[in-house]
Amino acid sequence: MSAVFSSPKPGVCNLRVQNNRQQVSAHLQRSTTASCSCQNSVSSFNRSHRLGHNYHNSSLGGNSKIRKGCSGGWEAPKPVRKRASICMAAEVDRAVAATEFAGWLKEQGFPEQVLEIKMFEKEGLGCAATRPLKAGDIALTVPENFCVTAFDVNNHPVVSAPARGRGDLIGLTLWLMYERTQGESSAWYPFLKLFPEATSSPLLWSEAERDEQLKGSPALEEVKDRVAALEEVFEELDSGYFQKDPQTFGSEGFSLTAFKNAFSTILSRATYLPTADIFALVPYGDCLNHKAECEASLDFSTEEEAVVLRVDRDYRVGEQVFVSYGADRSNSDLLISYGFVDQSNPNDYLSIEVELLPTDRLMGFKQQILEQAGFDSPQTFPLFKDRFPTQLLTYMRLSRLSDVGLFAKIVFDQDVVVDQSNEYEILMLLMGECRVALQAYSGGSDEESRIINDKKASINEKLAAQLRLCEKQILISSMAALRNRLAPIRGIPVKGGGLKDPNSDIMEMFDMAEQIASAPSKFLSNIFKK
Repeated sequence: MSAVFSSPKPGVCNLRVQNNRQQVSAHLQRSTTASCSCQNSVSSFNRSHRLGHNYHNSSLGGNSKIRKGCSGGWEAPKPVRKRASICMAAEVDRAVAATEFAGWLKEQGFPEQVLEIKMFEKEGLGCAATRPLKAGDIALTVPENFCVTAFDVNNHPVVSAPARGRGDLIGLTLWLMYERTQGESSAWYPFLKLFPEATSSPLLWSEAERDEQLKGSPALEEVKDRVAALEEVFEELDSGYFQKDPQTFGSEGFSLTAFKNAFSTILSRATYLPTADIFALVPYGDCLNHKAECEASLDFSTEEEAVVLRVDRDYRVGEQVFVSYGADRSNSDLLISYGFVDQSNPNDYLSIEVELLPTDRLMGFKQQILEQAGFDSPQTFPLFKDRFPTQLLTYMRLSRLSDVGLFAKIVFDQDVVVDQSNEYEILMLLMGECRVALQAYSGGSDEESRIINDKKASINEKLAAQLRLCEKQILISSMAALRNRLAPIRGIPVKGGGLKDPNSDIMEMFDMAEQIASAPSKFLSNIFKK
């Protein structure tokens, strides 16, 4: 699909749109709730959402046979077992484990569901409908006492102390590490067998592999930041707890590798419940696969006192039921968080950051206009494969204006050209920036396709090639749309029958910008802030 410079709807790029680093971070974050003492100490793993009510856990640990984390409800801590006892999904048949898990849940009093866990050829484990479903039907109801949350972490006899103050995801990671060391003795063993040992997230790749495979992609810096944050957290845990009690925190089950593996698993399996404002491991729910166009998602129902899924469309018997992991998740986000890339993801985007020039004599007036429209300086905007927001163009038009009399033409919810020379300038700046970004990658799109189809290529190589290809397509498509918008501006008929460029005084400079990718950065180094 050719790119067009239009917003699919007004406000597609309001303050909610963040750059890639913030976007990934936002999906790792949660706010503090009154019912959870786990608070965040590492900003990379915080959540900014503050949705719904606090999660009331008073009914947890009721009549369920699963022993929840109420005070005194746990057995005494067990020393870490030997390697053979550590529960890793790589050692089990996950299809068989799914059958055993369903039987175990039934023994625990888990309610009958209209979904069943089964293996699918493309996605692996997923959930299929056992009866016809209509849009709006409840397809899954998981009572809260069957979910693992910060409540269990806070009341765990072993991991509650090291988890204190570190947020839901780190707390659940520590919970998983400990329960894995207990092997079959863990009360959650049938559940744990469904978990992968780790995902294909680049958080787990070697430094050399990351640098090679993610060259040119904005994901590279994001991954480096998150790996550094994870290792910092581990160092604090290791020196503060693991080394001080090696009998409980054995070197194998609580190593850096085990920590990263468990974190990647939690990152991919934990579900954020907006109404409860909490992350949870939800049986059945964590097996639901993502589809970008799907609008259904898991959430906590105060009426049902359970995590509920209402489907957004009709499903036939045996058809796989999907959910959305988030409507605005880029492929770099999906790869880092879940270990996969969706090449048909309509929400995939790259971010571009723009700001006013600090030396602009009109900067104060421009800042007031931006603030009234709800924008900052700097401000990030998304570039999609088939569109990017009119607000980006308007922002750039304003940033380059030198005539106060034209300020009245600045409208953020419409695509209004202020002045032809101004339009030419901003389009050429965008073109140059796209070329800079595209040239940061190695090889062309054909090379990426070859790797994706190469049977000898590793999973990580294929994933990285898919990510790079999607990002290159966004840039190439954006440049094609820019050329289409530039075409009528570059040549305008004159009386003599020829063509005259209305911007001839700056044309030479910007023609060089198309050929020499670094020209825009040298010319206006502050317009785009990397």
